[in-house]
Amino acid sequence: MRKARDLVGLPVVDMENGEHVGEVRDVLFDTDATFHSLLLEKSGLLTNSQVLMKDRIHSIGQDAITIQSRSDIEEFKDETGIIRSLINGDVHFVGKDVFTQNGSLLGTVEDVYLDSNLNTIVGYEISEGFLVDLREGRKVMHAHPEMMVGADMLLVPDDVELAEEF
Repeated sequence: MRKARDLVGLPVVDMENGEHVGEVRDVLFDTDATFHSLLLEKSGLLTNSQVLMKDRIHSIGQDAITIQSRSDIEEFKDETGIIRSLINGDVHFVGKDVFTQNGSLLGTVEDVYLDSNLNTIVGYEISEGFLVDLREGRKVMHAHPEMMVGADMLLVPDDVELAEEF
């Protein structure tokens, strides 16, 4: 299991030429919470955002992401509007409040956990506030199939509970 936020800031290395070709700016997901791609840092003011699709990644290491060639990087297009992001974008996870359907606030999303193959979101790191985080640490909320990711919040069933760890 790995936190998605750990991928942000990693350099992307082209193995064909041994060049640094960008850095990860955000992690993108499909509506079914599967890992879609990595949004890369723009290389210039007038360039469009670039994306590295999941199937074009050679390896995700602790210190860098490798790809076969610079040609694996594409221009980012989301005509359907179904892409969700970790940090930025119209629909994102980090910073959103988590409410149960009965209106109880569980906390705020600080990160998402991906399965060992980095395919699917399996859980969320939840902050209950700065002081609680200092005293007790952040909590974990397991992914739930009935969770709704909205523009303003995450809405979960009433029976969802926070845990100390996975």
